[in-house]
Amino acid sequence: MAIVPAQRVVDLLGPWQRDGVSRERLAAAVRALVLDGRLAVESRLPAERTLADALEVSRATVTAAYDQLREQGYVESRQGAGSWVTLPGGNRAAPSDAIVSGAGLDLRIAALPAPAVLEELFRDAVRELPRWLDHHGYDPLGLPPLRRAVAARFEQRGLPTRPEQILVTNGALQALDLAIRATLPRGRRVLVELPSYPAALDALRSAGGRLIPTPLSEHGWDVEAIEATARNQPPAMAYLMPDFHNPTGLVMDEMARRRTLGALEGAGAATVIDETFAELNLDGVAMPLPAGAFGGERTITIGSLSKAVWGGLRIGWLRADPALIHRMVTARAAIDLASPLFEQIVATHTLGRLDEILAERREVIRIRRSALSRALDEQLPAWRYAFPVGGLFIWAQLPEPISTRLSLQGSREGLHITPGPRFAGAGLLERHLRLPFTLPPAQLERAAQILAELTPPERRGGAPRMPAEYVA
Repeated sequence: MAIVPAQRVVDLLGPWQRDGVSRERLAAAVRALVLDGRLAVESRLPAERTLADALEVSRATVTAAYDQLREQGYVESRQGAGSWVTLPGGNRAAPSDAIVSGAGLDLRIAALPAPAVLEELFRDAVRELPRWLDHHGYDPLGLPPLRRAVAARFEQRGLPTRPEQILVTNGALQALDLAIRATLPRGRRVLVELPSYPAALDALRSAGGRLIPTPLSEHGWDVEAIEATARNQPPAMAYLMPDFHNPTGLVMDEMARRRTLGALEGAGAATVIDETFAELNLDGVAMPLPAGAFGGERTITIGSLSKAVWGGLRIGWLRADPALIHRMVTARAAIDLASPLFEQIVATHTLGRLDEILAERREVIRIRRSALSRALDEQLPAWRYAFPVGGLFIWAQLPEPISTRLSLQGSREGLHITPGPRFAGAGLLERHLRLPFTLPPAQLERAAQILAELTPPERRGGAPRMPAEYVA
C-alpha cells in the first residue's frame, strides 16, 4: 500500500481553509481529492499528527476530519496499520459503454472516417494479393514485409528495431491481451495511470490484475510516486500511455520516461507502453525518444493504425524482446492463428505512405479540434481544459460532479458521451468528461450546445474565456 507523504497531501489540498468549520472543510477537501482521483484508492494517508503538523492545524482537527471521512466511507483504519483511502461501496469498475449503437451524435468512440487514399491502397493490395495465394495464409508473427515496415517506422522515430522484435496483431487491444496472457499472473499488481483507457482497464481487471492507480496532474506523471510504488508495492505489470495520453493528451518528458522505465525495470515489472496516439502530433511539438528506448527486456510497446489511419483496418502490433515475442505467439495459439492476410498487405502499403496520410489526418483533426474548443469556450466557459497539442480528445473538468448525469441525460437527447468514471472506477472522476474532436465541426458545435442546455445555468460560466490549463 503506497503511503502518500504529508507534504504531498498539503500540495494537493491547496487553499482548503475557507468559510466553515476547519474539520468539515478538511474532510470535504480530502473527499474531493479522492473523487477526482488525485488521492488514489487504497493509498495510505499520513498519520494524524504528521498531517496536522504539515497543515499547521491542531491534531484534533485532522482526527475529526478522518472520523468524518470514515463515517462517509472514504477512509478505513486499522490499529497498527494506519488509515487508507477507500470508496463507499468499494472501488468498482464503471458501467461499460463498449457496445455502441452509432445513432445520434456519438462521442464515445474517438475515430475518424477512412482517408480518401485508402481506397487506392486497397486497389494496390488487390493487385499484390495473387503473389500470396500459394501461401497457406497462417503466419502468427505477421507477414514479413509488414514486420519490416513496422520496424522501419520505429527506426525512423529513433528506436532501433529488428523485424524479429515485431508481432502483428488484430489491433492494439489484442496486443495488450497477448502481453497480459504472457506476463501477468492472476491476482498480481498492475500499475496504471489515473485516468486511463477504459478498455485496457477492463482487460486488466478481467485477467485478475489488481490495479494500482497513479494519478496524473496538470503537470503530468508523478514520477516520485511511481518510483515509491515500484519500491514498496512492486507490480508485475505496468500499463502506460506516455504519448498524447488517453484521455488527457499529456506527453511524458524524456527524464520522466527514463526514471519511470528504470524504476519499473528495477521492480521486475513487464511494462506495456501504448503508443496508439503517438503519431497524432497536431502542432509539431518536439517529442522525446519512444519510451521503449528507456526500457529493458520486459518492455512491450504496442501500437496500431486505428487512430492514425482507420479503425476498420484492425491492424496493430507489438514490439518486444524476441524471447518475449515467442511467449506471446504461444499465447496467441489459444485465441487465433494469425491476422487477416489481405489487411496486412493493405497495412504494408499504408505504412509506406504514412507521412502523406498523417499530414491529411492532422489537418482534418486540427479543424475539428478548433471547432470543439471554440464551441466549449462560447457555450460552457466555466469548463476547464488544456488545449491539446496532440491526440483526439479534450479532457474537460466540470464545475461540479455531474459527468454521469450528463451522460445519461445526453443519451436521451441523442448525444452519447463517455463520463469520467469510465477512465478509473465507479465514483471517481465525476467532474471530468472526455470529448473527442473526431466528428465534423457542425456536429461538435451541436454537441456543445446540448451539453450547455443540460448544464445548470449557474454552472455554465459567464463571458467566454481564454482556454484554461488542464486540471486533473
